[in-house]
Amino acid sequence: MPPRKKRKTDATGSSTETPERPQNFPSIATLARALDQHPYALALRSKEHVKTPDALTDLDAWLLTDLSAKIASSEPNVDKRDMQKLMQWKLSRGKSRPTLLALIASNPESLVLKSTSSALTTLRAAGDDLERGLLAVSQACAMKGVGAATASALLTLLPPHLLPFMSDEAASFFTSTLGPIKYTDAFYNKFARAMAAEVARLNSEADNMQWDAQKLQRALFAICILKKHGQDGVLDSEPSNSSSLKRQRDDS
Repeated sequence: MPPRKKRKTDATGSSTETPERPQNFPSIATLARALDQHPYALALRSKEHVKTPDALTDLDAWLLTDLSAKIASSEPNVDKRDMQKLMQWKLSRGKSRPTLLALIASNPESLVLKSTSSALTTLRAAGDDLERGLLAVSQACAMKGVGAATASALLTLLPPHLLPFMSDEAASFFTSTLGPIKYTDAFYNKFARAMAAEVARLNSEADNMQWDAQKLQRALFAICILKKHGQDGVLDSEPSNSSSLKRQRDDS
């Protein structure tokens, strides 16, 4: 008989399974190179939007600076305008669904402030406890137009970047173990656990570089976009952070 999967009990008392390793997952060297090439991949994706070729790169810069700083503050004040820009970033990066922008705009400002504050407070209190951190997703989803994927786009910005953003590109690497991508809380929870397992593996192999869910997601996104544009040859070049990889030890 095949070995049974290990089970553990999470913070809420629910039983979770140790995630299976996905098939053909990129090596740590490839992921490091992909992370290094993320700006190039993002520029390629941005230029697919002919009318606004620089919009995505501008939104990504805002997300990593202004919004991230606001979220990392002791009293984050993420308002409706922030959520609208975050949705624009998400849709520019992935599939276009303009109705979601209208749904975000329909939320009362008070609901946005309450939902984002509650979710970020829960996630901050979770520390590095993934199961407790996952409780924040449903709180963010109290807003109209916000599902698990959009909630994760917000929550992944809070250090230590415990929760991953569920982009289609990142999730596609786990379909061999998780099945088809579903935009549900249940699928997101499985995806987050699978990403956490890979982050732990990467950190056991890396030296002088700390991987987290945000970095891994951006690396996986870059791989997909570079392949789509026939530019994945750049992944064969040495990354600027190559010193973060452990040197191969000579056992002879």
